[in-house]
Parts: sequence; C-alpha cells; structure tokens
Amino acid sequence: MTMLARNDYADCGSPPMTLMQGLCAIIAREIGRRDLSLRHLCEAGAIRRRQGFRERLAAATLCSQEIDALVRYLEIDPVRVVIALEVFGDSESYFETLGLNLSNVCRALKGAAERHEAALDCAFEPMRPGLCAAIADRICQALVAHHARVEEARSAAL
Repeated sequence: MTMLARNDYADCGSPPMTLMQGLCAIIAREIGRRDLSLRHLCEAGAIRRRQGFRERLAAATLCSQEIDALVRYLEIDPVRVVIALEVFGDSESYFETLGLNLSNVCRALKGAAERHEAALDCAFEPMRPGLCAAIADRICQALVAHHARVEEARSAAL
C-alpha cells in the first residue's frame, strides 16, 4: 500500500478524514479484529450502551468518555494514531508495521531527548528542512537494514 502524506490528498481528489473519523475507523477495525461483541464492550465498561453504538461509531459521533474508554480498553496507541492520521492521512496505516516502527522511533526519540536534556535545553535554531529530511533518510535506512537482517535470519533458520 502506498501511504500518502496529509497534503498529498489535494492531488488525488480524496479529502482526508477528520481525526475523530480516523480514530473511530481504527476503533471499529480493532473491535472487528478481536471479534468483540457489543455486550462484551458494555460489560467491560468500554461503551455506555449498546443501542445505536455501531451507528454512532460509523458516524464518528461517540462522546469523549466512550472514546477514552475504548482507546484504553482496546489498548490503542495514541502515537500510532497520530502518525497514521496526521502523517499518512490514512487510518489503515495504523495497522501497518511501518506505523508501529515509527511510533517506537518517536518514543525512543523522546527518551534520547530526555537523556540529552542539558544539551538540548538551550536556545538554538530550528533545524532546516533538508537536515530533517537527511535524518529521516537515515532512520529509514536503519529500518530497511533491520528488515534485511530479520529476513536473512529467517532464511538461515529454514
């Protein structure tokens, strides 16, 4: 699947979904993937009531308490949600390995920033877009190299 950046949708004529629509699509897919009944979700306290839930989910009109409860109960990763919806503009990318890997890289970046807090806690200029692109290329090269090592190990195990 080709993933598009949010601003690429202007070229293909399909408007991006709202955050609420995207999150509800992720929730719906996760409920389906786990084959959870509405009775189960209600008994678990993830939804207030079963009546009209599927319609409200499809229309992305769930209340914030239900969204919060469902995200917690389904263990939906908010960083992956943001990457899927805001970076790629596609709720399906939440379920792809690239989205998982990028959310893990973001968490690792936070940890690195905390470890280097003293050096980063000064007034310095924002990075140029070219430098950001170069860093992103290095991260992607590392992901590709990791995948190649995993595939090589799988092949050797056969």
